[in-house]
Amino acid sequence: MQKSQVVTHGGLTLDVSQIKSFHIDGYTPRERGHILRVELKSRYEYVWNPGTKEYEKLLINDFIEHPYADYETAVAYRDEWQEIWVDCLQENN
Repeated sequence: MQKSQVVTHGGLTLDVSQIKSFHIDGYTPRERGHILRVELKSRYEYVWNPGTKEYEKLLINDFIEHPYADYETAVAYRDEWQEIWVDCLQENN
């Protein structure tokens, strides 16, 4: 298991060891600008189901979205985050 590395950059604080990928979603009609989407590694959690009186295993696929005013800014932050991510991965190897 990789050790946690919490980093703050560009208005986001992330555990870099849990990042799976970065995406930039284009302009959305919800007026949220261009979205930097950080997909996190999948994980399992166990949740108690009172109906069956058993724990159920759930697959969790989390992501974080951060809006930026323009595409160029979103790309710049994505590129910077990718550099941070690669540096942290290389440190752990």
